[in-house]
Amino acid sequence: MTLSWSGRRQLLYTTVGAVVLAVLLLYVYVQYFTNAPTCFDGKFNSDERGVDCGGACALFCAADTRAPVVLWSRAFEVAANTYTAAAYVQNPNPGAAARNVAYSFQLFDDKNLLVTERVGTINIPPLQTVPFIDPNINVGNRTVTKAIFSFSANPVWTKVGSLPALRATEQYLAPDASQLRATILNDSIEDARKVTVAAVLFDNKGIARAASKSLLSAVPRKGSAPVVFTWSGGVQNIVRAEITILPSF
Repeated sequence: MTLSWSGRRQLLYTTVGAVVLAVLLLYVYVQYFTNAPTCFDGKFNSDERGVDCGGACALFCAADTRAPVVLWSRAFEVAANTYTAAAYVQNPNPGAAARNVAYSFQLFDDKNLLVTERVGTINIPPLQTVPFIDPNINVGNRTVTKAIFSFSANPVWTKVGSLPALRATEQYLAPDASQLRATILNDSIEDARKVTVAAVLFDNKGIARAASKSLLSAVPRKGSAPVVFTWSGGVQNIVRAEITILPSF
């Protein structure tokens, strides 16, 4: 049966309308039902081990991480009424780092009474052992005999990209431990910026007796930068010094 001209026109309009509707439905389906999973979509998908964490995501799932461990914490008198607090913290999560983690240094006297508390935030780099050093703590006319370092919040662990290849060389400790010098080498092909260098002095029993830190604005690529730590009057019975490089991430 041959359609009339008006019938053919109506069929054409119907066909075009059906095609347009199909395209719209396909667009809606693709936009709202077949979006590629991401690490920020609030869903448990792809190779994630939890919602937006684990797998290819930068964020580690809380269930897959462990809390940092405080190995020791101490306070050192550096001048009248002034102390430096230091702690060694173990990061038990290989390849993981945490930014802006709230912490507290509490200093106590010989009667176990709180003298003062220093609070702030710190970054935990992906290193096995991380020194944290808080200088210039004024205690008034009190004497500090104990320091306690603790985290005030659980770290949020993330993966970080490759860090600059930094190392300490030409380390020299003065016989009276009044000065420690070293050269920081950057073996990377990019400049390393805002590099913190921490130094801790130990006696023959392995007990920390002094600590200090220095911030290098930059260590040039394939270059070096000197770093110097000083302790007025020296420190007695020091047998070794440990330098730890903490790059920004």
